[in-house]
Amino acid sequence: MNEIYKLISPRNENVFIHLVQGHFVSANNHINYYIGTSDVKHNHDVSVDTAMLLSEYYNTNDIPVDTVLCLYETQALGAYIAHELSRPNMFRYDSKREIFVIGSEYDASGNLIFRDNLVRMIKNKNVVVLISAITSGKTVARAMESVEYYGGRVAGISSVFSAVDEIGGVHVNTIFSLSDIPEYRAYQSHNCPMCQQGMPVMAIANSYGYSVL
Repeated sequence: MNEIYKLISPRNENVFIHLVQGHFVSANNHINYYIGTSDVKHNHDVSVDTAMLLSEYYNTNDIPVDTVLCLYETQALGAYIAHELSRPNMFRYDSKREIFVIGSEYDASGNLIFRDNLVRMIKNKNVVVLISAITSGKTVARAMESVEYYGGRVAGISSVFSAVDEIGGVHVNTIFSLSDIPEYRAYQSHNCPMCQQGMPVMAIANSYGYSVL
């Protein structure tokens, strides 16, 4: 495995991601960097500080949030974000708000679904879609479609890293972007220059992690 680099946020030295350069295959693309967000999702201290950074966007822009929809193991981060958004702060002095935090479930076709007992947490609610990393935005776009199908409103998109600035007309609230990793590239499988150059695939990657081949 290639060397692992640590990228620290200039806004908070306790918030970081890991980078591994190589040839990785994901569900939708071939990518030349693996973005590691395990600490953000599973390390309490890092997750809490990350939530504080992501919450600032909704507080300073006075964007109401009723539900945080957590994709791919981001429930802990989502809970900390909900905690930050639910309590009074310098931007909002009203009483503590009720915010739901729900995970993701998919049917056999890969569509995001909500069971009957969870629909009330989506319908007529302002929903933030939370994911650790965004490459093309296709996964988030499908989640947004599901939220709207169940009668919810997409109030925002939050991620730790994103290669795109907006999805479906909604701004992506992210900590790390292409400006932090300018060499980051994603290619469709049939048009991957790494494949064309005969570079072997290093690992299969998704939002849960990677598996070395």
